[in-house]
Amino acid sequence: MINILIPLAGKNHFFPELEYPFPKPLIEFNGKTMIEHIIDNFSSLKEEKQFIFIVNRDDCKKYHLDNVLNILTNNTCKIIKLEKETKGAACSVMMAVEYIDNDTSLIISNADQLFDISLNEVINKFNNTDAGVITFESIHPRWSYVRINNEYKVIETAEKRPISKLAIAGFYYFKKGKNFIRAASKMIKKDASVNGLYYLAPCLNELILENKTINIFKIENNKYHTFYTPQKIKEYERLISC
Repeated sequence: MINILIPLAGKNHFFPELEYPFPKPLIEFNGKTMIEHIIDNFSSLKEEKQFIFIVNRDDCKKYHLDNVLNILTNNTCKIIKLEKETKGAACSVMMAVEYIDNDTSLIISNADQLFDISLNEVINKFNNTDAGVITFESIHPRWSYVRINNEYKVIETAEKRPISKLAIAGFYYFKKGKNFIRAASKMIKKDASVNGLYYLAPCLNELILENKTINIFKIENNKYHTFYTPQKIKEYERLISC
């Protein structure tokens, strides 16, 4: 069993409301909504999956997002509805504490990205470690970053600050969900925020301080598709139409 937690409550800062009136998970491209693409991307995982979604309550009232998620998962998903914005992704994920503060493996994944790789291969590599992240090459400060040692183990992470060319591709694995909860709690107590927000990458620094082992799974940039702007969606549509 593996828990797959996908936060869907973030604001669409780069998507003009007049052009994109629906919440980001319901934006359509290549014949499906974005959240359908995301759920399909996890189909390669052979383990039994439990999807957990963090959503805005308003999106459920106005657009029936909760109904959509239940339909897509045959009514097997867990849904946490937020009344208002939190202080960042780590805080949002912590709202699912009742489902993830346990010994079950946990994936936390962005809601606007696809991988052209077998995620089963990724998890097989991470199974023998305490945590892991998928990485790609970048130096842009929009991403979070890891620094590794000669054994390819993560020894430091940084949010919105390049410390290497290894950017995190919005995919975090924890061998035990309770390790994330403990690390995130420590991070928040230390006020390790960036611009007033608590992100996921700094949680890994807390595990590093506990001498936990964190691996990376590096992929080629052309295997990673992220849809943080409308332009990125259009680029992907052109790519798959070729």
